[in-house]
Amino acid sequence: MSPRALTGLIAAFFLAVLALNSYYIIDETERAVLKRFQEIVKTDIPPGIHGKIPFIDEVVRVDGRAQVYELPAQPYLTSERKLMDVSSFVIWRVQDVQRYVTVIGGGAANNSERMKEVAHQRLNARVAELLRNEFAKKTVQEVVAGRKEVIADAVVLDLDELDVSAAADEDAPEVISAQEAGELPPSEDAREHLMVSVLEQVKKSAIDDFGIEVVDIRVKQVDWPDEVRGRVFERMRAERARDAARHRSEGREGAEKIRAAAERERTVLLAKAYRDAELIRGEGDAEAASIYAEVYTANPEFYNFYRSLQAYRESFSEKSDMLLLDAESDFFEYFGSSGAPRK
Repeated sequence: MSPRALTGLIAAFFLAVLALNSYYIIDETERAVLKRFQEIVKTDIPPGIHGKIPFIDEVVRVDGRAQVYELPAQPYLTSERKLMDVSSFVIWRVQDVQRYVTVIGGGAANNSERMKEVAHQRLNARVAELLRNEFAKKTVQEVVAGRKEVIADAVVLDLDELDVSAAADEDAPEVISAQEAGELPPSEDAREHLMVSVLEQVKKSAIDDFGIEVVDIRVKQVDWPDEVRGRVFERMRAERARDAARHRSEGREGAEKIRAAAERERTVLLAKAYRDAELIRGEGDAEAASIYAEVYTANPEFYNFYRSLQAYRESFSEKSDMLLLDAESDFFEYFGSSGAPRK
């Protein structure tokens, strides 16, 4: 290759390198600034193709989409001095790219991932501190259920039969049903109020300090620490066992009441039936006595004869019946051949 051709090839290479370094492309998902000698000369560059001075200007790109950062679970104390493990997450995005690159990037080279790690560290410290302060104002009931009231299980607990003696205590929480809890407005949700309060405090300071817009902060999970979780579960099992024993006792009591009521009703019915039977029997005996009296009055001799026949029939109802009586006794008064009574 001749010297002229080699020189031309080298010149073409340098021109190509200069051409490739004289423009840059910003994607729609990116936010970027243009730095010249480590000084930002152009900020919030819109998407598209843009020119720059080769080897002098430097483009710093960051992800402009919403980012989700899950904070590590941290222990927080409630107003009751009870320790809870809280897992939360933050949704954020770059709002002021110049401030973000200056504060978070610290004037370093184009390293979007490194800046994201630094942003997560700053957010973690700030959000954790505010969550700790807010949790210190709430009870376990409020941060777990979101309500100051105790939500009763309609299957297990009948609110109409609930012992309201505790309601007289000013410190005792109000008891509401699950349906009533679902109808309460979000403004009365203590857990929602906690997250909104933290979001409002972080949102303004994050934009001013880091150029980050915090879109939302959510508490994902609230749980007992591992060292006390076992004891909590044991206590819950004991409470459930106590509730089960109480329900069984109430069931047995109800069964005894039903059996006692049925036995009482049976006794009353039998007594009424016996009373009615005796009344009917008495009325029948009275009517029979009245008929006998009328017959005796009309024909005493015939009445005596009829009663003697009845006595014979009942006395000799079986062939094996035998009586040892004096033949001259009054019992054989009508045994004469003529059928007339003996004198």
